[in-house]
Amino acid sequence: MLIKKMDAPLDMQIGARFETKKHGYVSVVEYYNTHTVIVAFENTGNIRSITAAKLRSGQLTDRSVPVQSSLVGETVHSPKHGILTITQVESENIVVLHKEDGEEIRMLLPAVQKLKDRTDETEENTTEVQMPTSLSALTKRNKKTKDVNSLLKKMLTDYGK
Repeated sequence: MLIKKMDAPLDMQIGARFETKKHGYVSVVEYYNTHTVIVAFENTGNIRSITAAKLRSGQLTDRSVPVQSSLVGETVHSPKHGILTITQVESENIVVLHKEDGEEIRMLLPAVQKLKDRTDETEENTTEVQMPTSLSALTKRNKKTKDVNSLLKKMLTDYGK
């Protein structure tokens, strides 16, 4: 089956660069339509197809790179060791971390994943929306709501007249 080529939008021209969330930059090799965009990863040279929407949002992964290598550079908080930075992933499940003072620590990948998940949970908890602290703050209304309510009240009182 042959795919019909369409004219590429301005941001999807051949050679356009996009940043991914985990694997650096990609460049557009060929644009067929919104569902089929051929891209090449700049750091590995791997070529794959992706939708235009996922490309614009950076939601694509380089399948030739092992999942563990995407952990390098991330920081996790350990109750025992403090703040640790992931510097290397050895073999299949040994992760090398460094403390702030430069001391090297080796941990198993599942333990690091657990610390990472715990760090993500605490970040989510700190970004919650501020809740009203008093009764007056809870019952505050904006001007538009007051205007609508007063208009409705006037309409109801004038209805029977």
